[in-house]
Amino acid sequence: MNRRALQLGAVHSRFVNPNGLPVPGQYSSARDLAIIARAAYANPTIRSIVCLPQLVFRYSNGRTRELENTNKLLRRLPYCNGMKTGYTDAAGKCLIASGARPGKDVIVVVLGDSSSRVWRDASALLSWGLLM
Repeated sequence: MNRRALQLGAVHSRFVNPNGLPVPGQYSSARDLAIIARAAYANPTIRSIVCLPQLVFRYSNGRTRELENTNKLLRRLPYCNGMKTGYTDAAGKCLIASGARPGKDVIVVVLGDSSSRVWRDASALLSWGLLM
């Protein structure tokens, strides 16, 4: 994971675990997260998943479970098409959001926000990036 991040140009990150939960020595910058998100965004399979507001997951035994995407911007903004929410006590509310309009794709990263502001802040950044 660290090797791939460096290959992408994410030089201000160090990963100790794959789940993003706090652990000593693990860190990343907003810029690095945007670089990594851009690589994920380029993958058609990942893009087809992160844009879904909900998904019915079918277990091998036939049982189903409806999963709901926690990215509220997918329901609020017609141009939002992904990506990843996050929260820990140490990091606060975090959101990597992507959006598109014809000929333009944007990824924004909001870190350490409050739960009441993360959606507004990411929405404002997406709108600014797409409408400018």
